Amino acid sequence: MKTHYLMLVFALLIGFTACDDDKNSVPQVTVPISLSAPDSVQNAVISNVTATLKNITTGKESTVVAAPNNVRATTTFDFTVTIDEGLYNITVEGDIAYTFQDKEWTSRVRGYKGNVQLTGNSGSTTPTVALEGFLYTDNTTTGGDFVIAEIFFTGTETPEGKQYTGDKYFRIFNNSSDTLYADRLMIAESQFQTVKKYDYTPDITANALAVQAVYVVPGNGKDYPVAPGKSILICDNAIDHTKANTNSFDLTKADFEWYDESSNPNFTDVNNPDVPDMDKYYCYTATIWGPHNRGFHAYALARLGENETKTSYLKNYAHAYTYNMVIGGNTYPMSDDGYKIPNSWILDAVNCSIKSEFVWLVTSPSLDLGWTYCGTVDKDASRYGKSVRRKVESITEDGRVILKDTNNSSVDFDAEVKADPYYVFK
Repeated sequence: MKTHYLMLVFALLIGFTACDDDKNSVPQVTVPISLSAPDSVQNAVISNVTATLKNITTGKESTVVAAPNNVRATTTFDFTVTIDEGLYNITVEGDIAYTFQDKEWTSRVRGYKGNVQLTGNSGSTTPTVALEGFLYTDNTTTGGDFVIAEIFFTGTETPEGKQYTGDKYFRIFNNSSDTLYADRLMIAESQFQTVKKYDYTPDITANALAVQAVYVVPGNGKDYPVAPGKSILICDNAIDHTKANTNSFDLTKADFEWYDESSNPNFTDVNNPDVPDMDKYYCYTATIWGPHNRGFHAYALARLGENETKTSYLKNYAHAYTYNMVIGGNTYPMSDDGYKIPNSWILDAVNCSIKSEFVWLVTSPSLDLGWTYCGTVDKDASRYGKSVRRKVESITEDGRVILKDTNNSSVDFDAEVKADPYYVFK
């Protein structure tokens, strides 16, 4: 069944409840959650709703399961949770049956809102927090399309303790039961960082991902077949890095490499003529690009839109935005530009971060509801040589591996694993 992403609005009405008489106790708030079906679906029946509230400060997670109940789209599904005041990431999930484009569908429904401050003052106007949601089909059993199997963004460290670059890579896995073609696949780095949150204008998150680096697999459509359960390796420099750093890898067997023509002679790229180059569409830097070595961005795998070319993409998908940077209580108006990729093109997205530094998801939650990491604290030297790798969901009777894909990187990925560009999933 084709996945349909729709919009769902969850209104969280936050009220203040009386504090415990013990002055040392944490004040609590009562959070009524109201779930309504979107106008774009008909005959909606919502059931089995669960809300999970994770305190960002303490790490404590609270889950509330609503009593099983079916609620029509013209009504609401209400339940409340009383919880300690604090800063929370809120997730809501449930089942939904509905009519869309004259067809009957059953699916899961999920919503997410990060960095929600749950507080209240007696007698004050109760604030409302809108929680964006979407409908999705859980395809973890059957697999679907290409997915990102592994991202190695940290780089390695030499035996002398020096940072080594040029050996970063992505592994892209065919998670379907059919032969797929890698032609026109896009690898992109998000414009915004998961560790710094600003209010950007315009906010395009619901429809597109703002990006600052875009590299595309060449080909005319069927030049690069990938068999079911097989992967391709895309790297920075497709050379034998072990000759310069015994802690690195031999990447001469890579399928593709990205290559940058640098404008600075002090920072030049290395090109292996025996490995095809990715087609560079755009990058913010005039020198050479590599994924952020602490994973401060999201990374997306997309397929270039039908009939689109490099020329048309650069013409039609430019993205300019403004925001206010606040430093030391002072506000500085800022502006910048880059490009965007429609969410409808994106096959997979992974929000990355450092465990102690994560602030928000820079993608729509329809693309990724969670995040993964390498490094516990900022500039953690133990991160070198580690990657994030997707988990195995199941293995078919004929031995084909299916990787876990729930659109939640917190669930789908193992964090801080030993990087291996030729790792065999099993």
